[in-house]
Amino acid sequence: MRHRFLNPNQHTFNFVLHACSKGYDKAFNQGVQLHAHVIKFGFENQVFVRNALIHMYFAFSRFESSKRVFEEDTLCRDVVTWNSMLAGLVRNGEVRVAEKLFDEMPERDVISWSTMVMGYVQNGILKDGLECFREMREKGIRPNEATLVTVLSASAQLGLVGFGKFIHSTIKSMRIPVSTPIGTALVDMYAKCGCIEESRVLFDSMSRRDIWTWNVMICGLASHDHADEALALFHMFINEGFCPVNITFVGVLNACSRAGLVSDGRRYFKLMVDDYGIQPEMEHYGCMVDLLARAGLIDEAAELIETMVIQPDPVLWATLLDACKIHGFVEMGEKIGNKLIQLDPTHDGHYVQLAGIYAKARKWEDVVRVRRLMTEKITNKVAAWSLIEVQGRVHRFVAGDREHEHASDIYKMLETIGVRITEAGYSSNI
Repeated sequence: MRHRFLNPNQHTFNFVLHACSKGYDKAFNQGVQLHAHVIKFGFENQVFVRNALIHMYFAFSRFESSKRVFEEDTLCRDVVTWNSMLAGLVRNGEVRVAEKLFDEMPERDVISWSTMVMGYVQNGILKDGLECFREMREKGIRPNEATLVTVLSASAQLGLVGFGKFIHSTIKSMRIPVSTPIGTALVDMYAKCGCIEESRVLFDSMSRRDIWTWNVMICGLASHDHADEALALFHMFINEGFCPVNITFVGVLNACSRAGLVSDGRRYFKLMVDDYGIQPEMEHYGCMVDLLARAGLIDEAAELIETMVIQPDPVLWATLLDACKIHGFVEMGEKIGNKLIQLDPTHDGHYVQLAGIYAKARKWEDVVRVRRLMTEKITNKVAAWSLIEVQGRVHRFVAGDREHEHASDIYKMLETIGVRITEAGYSSNI
């Protein structure tokens, strides 16, 4: 077009800048050249072109360049300009910067709210994502499908069934069609929040189900110890003409593990590799090791780990170590425990497991030695935390927490519980 001396207009730049955004690394240099043409032809004050420039620079992780384009002309902005900045920031993990920008926006639409919700969730700030969604609903903004799937996923990860039901009621009250992605997210949320019956009812009521819907239900039934249902559903899945993928067999093998179906587990593991050509991943090996370890087949489980085609995860050895304690394999447990400590000397759980094996074997000197070694090696232990949901609010706790607004009432109740269980004949196992 330029070789023919034809002049571009604002739409030309909009298209070619978006083309650059979807290109390879070398397309960045072309994008910079196009920016120069934008200025030469006097289109730098066209809002659509500026939005395309911001998007292009973010596509190549050039945050400072996007910011400069955004700040060059504060009068040449629309809601899309702000949304482009928000999307770029959350994609680059700059959630708190995006949060500040969001607060400064003169106008917000459903894309603005959805971007913030998804930004929080995708960057692991799940609680803030749910609170942002609640505020979005209070403002009367109608959520889109992507936002609903995202917040249902956050509720599932946190196990907050109350919030999940709030989202479900929102879908019903706003008469939002339950598409396959939304239906799958609802099934997953109820399963992960412990409501497997509600999850199954939703699954059965769905008019259209894709492979991920089936996988979610199979895995959900397996994790709730409904092994027979999970395996029956797997065979229905095959009969429906679907081809299983790696996550399908994670659910199937997990079902076998929890039900102690050793021969079935071996058969499905072989089926996965031989019939479907799926190479085992860490999760599949984890299910098999757990299955064999629970059944007391410690030697076979150890052999499986040692012959893995991928580098074994320490969690596999830790699973085996726990089984050694349960089944009284002290010598092997000692060997595995020392191996784990060498692999990760900062993981306190390995020391505790090894000390537990020694304690069961009444080797008290070794218990003291391992505990002392743990104290020497681990100086900065990350505090574990938990979440509960009460009357629509999410509360976060850590051990010894005194910062909660109801801390004094909580500790009084703990003292009352301690007195009552002692009176009932309970004595702690130290």
